[in-house]
Amino acid sequence: MSSTRELHVITSGRHSLDDAMRMAEAAYAGGMNFLHIREKQRTAKECMDWVKALSNVIPLSSLIMNDRVDVAAASGCAGAHLTYHSLSPAEARMVLKTGQKIGRSVHSVVEAQEAIAAKVDYLLYGHIFASGSKPGLAPRGTIELAQITARWHVPIIGLGGITPDRTTHVLEAGCAGIAVLSGITDATDAKSAASAYREALDRWEGK
Repeated sequence: MSSTRELHVITSGRHSLDDAMRMAEAAYAGGMNFLHIREKQRTAKECMDWVKALSNVIPLSSLIMNDRVDVAAASGCAGAHLTYHSLSPAEARMVLKTGQKIGRSVHSVVEAQEAIAAKVDYLLYGHIFASGSKPGLAPRGTIELAQITARWHVPIIGLGGITPDRTTHVLEAGCAGIAVLSGITDATDAKSAASAYREALDRWEGK
């Protein structure tokens, strides 16, 4: 992870590949650093097709494959993002190539500790604010998040209900960046939407 505060965008599983390609190209032009291909309903072959197609419009090194460690390894993309039902970080490391990142979704201090002990490269923590993708689930806020970032130096990316205006709160909690879903994937103008987040990230003057 670079010293630049990172903007991650996560696909929704609701868009066609053509729509995702248009969104990704626009978001990348607007300042997105990484696109997570999170397409749970798609086969390994379909996921590979997505990586290949998307790498024509944004760099392969900006693509992270959610869950499918096999696709991440075979494609040579930036890495794999693991969830509770994925391979363990140690198992994923056996499959991935040297230099490919391993990320993990966490929701508590205990989960963060386990993932960091397993030597992941970054964590995704959420959901921080009320989020349309998690209806009925209480948001976790930033208090526990700040405890995690104070305790460990692994980059932590905040997720869930983050708007450009709320970006400051997430960075104040010690995050290395933010992850956005519908705020960019559902935007009429993905480039402008990404730019608004990019400006909020770059404007922050904290430590």
